[in-house]
Amino acid sequence: MASYLLLGAGKFGRLALRRLAGQDPEARFLVIDRSEQALAEARTLEIAGAQMRADEAIAYLAAHLGPEPPWDWLLPLVPVHVAYGWLLAGPLAGKNWEPAEVPWDLDALAALAVRGPAGELYLSQARHLCPDDCAEPLACPVTGEARRPLFLKLAEASRPGLPILVVASRQLAPGVGGFPPRRLLELAAEVGERSGPLLIATACRCHGVVHGLKRKGEPLA
Repeated sequence: MASYLLLGAGKFGRLALRRLAGQDPEARFLVIDRSEQALAEARTLEIAGAQMRADEAIAYLAAHLGPEPPWDWLLPLVPVHVAYGWLLAGPLAGKNWEPAEVPWDLDALAALAVRGPAGELYLSQARHLCPDDCAEPLACPVTGEARRPLFLKLAEASRPGLPILVVASRQLAPGVGGFPPRRLLELAAEVGERSGPLLIATACRCHGVVHGLKRKGEPLA
């Protein structure tokens, strides 16, 4: 029996809840969403082991993720970069870090690259709409193309003076990914060992997001 923290009760949160509960009827779920309507829709699934709570995902995680996480898996199902947001709201709060633009050459890591308003980078190895039950095989089930996992490509793109710290998402059910919450604690420790700029990435085999961080007043390498 596994325990899951689902950050988000929207379309993909409900899909994850349904598929994980189908795999393990004894599993326990805590579902966080600021939308009462989304939580109400999740309740209609009638998952016996699911608890719902109305809260902001990042704020809840910053307040409740401690040295001994009570969940086996964390599923980021909200439209924000959870690892990055948690760092700024939690371990790095008040510690002189600020957002930084991701270098433009990293756009070449994937077939599709989109920039966000803070200079963050969204990457996808697919230009098509992926099936929501993709099993992340070595070759794309739509195109047949073999692809190197994006989380490995990102880690290998680290450079002197600008490391890329990657949270790799593991598939837990068809189309459902997450990571152990202790990985965030490890990430915070890695950031704490750095004094210069760095990049924070979360990625699965095909899709990912990258944010930059630097000390206030310092240039990005």
